Parts: sequence; C-alpha cells; structure tokens
Amino acid sequence: MSEFFDPTPEEQIVVLINAALVHKVMKLIEFPGHCNAEGAEIPFDTILDRVTASDPSVTDYVIEAPGVCLQCGAEINEKMLVGPA
Repeated sequence: MSEFFDPTPEEQIVVLINAALVHKVMKLIEFPGHCNAEGAEIPFDTILDRVTASDPSVTDYVIEAPGVCLQCGAEINEKMLVGPA
C-alpha cells in the first residue's frame, strides 16, 4: 500500500502567498539551497504549511513574488530547499 496521496482537483487547495507573507517567512530561514546545498533540508513550502496552518497533503502554493536570498540574490520559490533559522 502506497502512502502517497494524490488529491483530486476538488480536494486540492491552492493558497496565494502575498509578498508580505513571503517577507515574513523569509525571516524563518537561514539560507536557500543556492548558498548551502548540504544544509538546506526543508522545502520552502513546508515552512509555508506551518505558517499558514495548511494541510500539506492537499495544499499547493502560488507565490505572488518569490523571496530573494540576501546572501546570493537567488530567488526562493515554494519548492526550493532551505535551511531553517
């Protein structure tokens, strides 16, 4: 039995993340995978799940504007691995 859950479109929840929330969540990470590939272990959307209290099995995110790493300038999207602060 597979533990993978593939929700139907009716079950899927899409959450729009505005720029203000991206800025808030950026304070919860120390670095993206671009800066430290070995230390980046958590997808950015996992942190979004925690902040929005969303169910990760049925929630996808659309980010209004990606976060930008202050160290390397890389854009941080919802699937990028990051290191938590």
